[in-house]
Amino acid sequence: MRSLVTSLSVGLLFLGGLSGRCATPAEENVTLRQYADKIGFHIGTVYEHRAADEEPRYAETVAREYNSFISPTFFRAMQPERGDFRFRSMDNDIEFARKNHMKLFAATLLYRPKNDPDWVLARSNDAKELDKIMKEHIQTVVKHGGDTYYAWEVVDEPLTTLNPPWGKALGREQYIEKSYRYAKEANPDALMVLNQAFGHDGVHRDEVDEFFDLVKKLKSSGTPIDVAGIEMHLQAQELKPNYLDEFRYFLERAQKAGVKSMVTEMDVYQGPAGSFPDPMKHQQEIFHDVLAACLADSNCIAFYTWGVSDAHTWLKARPNNALPDAKPLLFDENFKKKPAYYGVLDALKNASDRK
Repeated sequence: MRSLVTSLSVGLLFLGGLSGRCATPAEENVTLRQYADKIGFHIGTVYEHRAADEEPRYAETVAREYNSFISPTFFRAMQPERGDFRFRSMDNDIEFARKNHMKLFAATLLYRPKNDPDWVLARSNDAKELDKIMKEHIQTVVKHGGDTYYAWEVVDEPLTTLNPPWGKALGREQYIEKSYRYAKEANPDALMVLNQAFGHDGVHRDEVDEFFDLVKKLKSSGTPIDVAGIEMHLQAQELKPNYLDEFRYFLERAQKAGVKSMVTEMDVYQGPAGSFPDPMKHQQEIFHDVLAACLADSNCIAFYTWGVSDAHTWLKARPNNALPDAKPLLFDENFKKKPAYYGVLDALKNASDRK
């Protein structure tokens, strides 16, 4: 699937890349998906429906640059009342993906009480009924997604929370085991992803070890976990010098656990004013180096940013520790390609050239 790209010279590979030079007019017509498609790699972003509705350039950018995107599938939105499944958002994503030859990654089926409807929370102490609800919900949603969805994030952040009511009522490991079995039964061909965050200053090794101990235990009981996902919401001013080694350790543990790996959510806060002489160039290097490490590992199959444009980043409005000056993504407020974009592009080009 991954093939050699020889159409561009070595000199062109670095224009607009880590050298900090501006892209040539020819390079402006090159896209991320052009190189990702050539090496059989999923490059994408979360799809923010509200931003897409407000800004025409949003959908245009996603279709042009990415071959995949994260399709939100939170319980509350999918089934606000029992038996009342709302698939309009999913159907719109499927239509958009098929029109633009993209694959979908669904996130998330089970994640925190705020994403569960009241009628589910009202049954928090009834384990038998919750198991029935969970199976019906997961299998109905996954089957509806069909083959346009190549991967499903069934459970998110199992180390951070029991994701009540599920883990609290059914057991920390039992709810994960059951939910993955139900999802796999609904679509045996899709990849089932278990996702976790590991810090803003790098990838905490003790948490990585705890995560893969859980993965190993679940897989030993037959739980069909196919992929280990890692969130990388990094803050440049806090990054440890060995953060890349820590990320490579995550990739290594995934291989040893017998699962694929993917970067499910990445953004890089550039740091407060004065943190770096050239914060955008520093951000570019971080994006490049993380993706390059992923691409150097044949077991790492996908890379997603958490948003498209700095205009819509979640960091500016998050409830705790909002960062109003955040510019953490690949495109600026006007959807212009930033240095970070060329860091990602350069990593994809180099990987293509190696093939």
